[in-house]
Amino acid sequence: MDKKGAAPTLAIFIIFILICAAAALATFQAGHQRQVSTIQQLMAVDVVRATSATIEGELNQTLQSAIAAAMYEAGGRAENRENVEQRIIQYLNERIALGWSYSNLTVSVPGCDENSLVLEWLPDGSMRARAYLGAEMRHISGVVANGISLRVNVTPRFERIKKVAELTSELARTSDNLARLQSELNENYACEGLLISIESQDSTATISVRDVFASKVVVK
Repeated sequence: MDKKGAAPTLAIFIIFILICAAAALATFQAGHQRQVSTIQQLMAVDVVRATSATIEGELNQTLQSAIAAAMYEAGGRAENRENVEQRIIQYLNERIALGWSYSNLTVSVPGCDENSLVLEWLPDGSMRARAYLGAEMRHISGVVANGISLRVNVTPRFERIKKVAELTSELARTSDNLARLQSELNENYACEGLLISIESQDSTATISVRDVFASKVVVK
């Protein structure tokens, strides 16, 4: 073997090995970076999904509380169903206006109105509500979730309670024994879970009808 030719050949072989090693290292690093990026994206997706579900659950609870509160307050003022609906939208929008604050994402939820919130009065005087809000949850990585769906059923039977309160008020005007009238009405409406109270003071009768299942009161 020519010793003079062996040295250049060995040098070329070593350089080739170094080049292959560098290329392999670069390929490994690129693959690792892609893997890390994929994991980060999946984590961001999980965060956005969890946040969306949390906000959706919170607004469903808010809507349910808003309906019960609106029925209670409208009943106390002897108002009608239109007043109940207006109060529901007002209370829900007040919570939305407070917003949400997260360190790694931004949340945008538009207010609701008659077009995005459907309030359905049921035959027993209670209500079913559903809505779709064009919300956006955007993670700092760029992952985005859109839309929040609301759907609740509320027990308080505003319409039915209001009707019974009005009927009791009419009967009380012509009754000469309010205690007996109260007893008779409670016996009649016990099967519906309604509790009627008649209080007289200075020739004025205050009528309250309580839904014992929902613990809400309508005052006439």
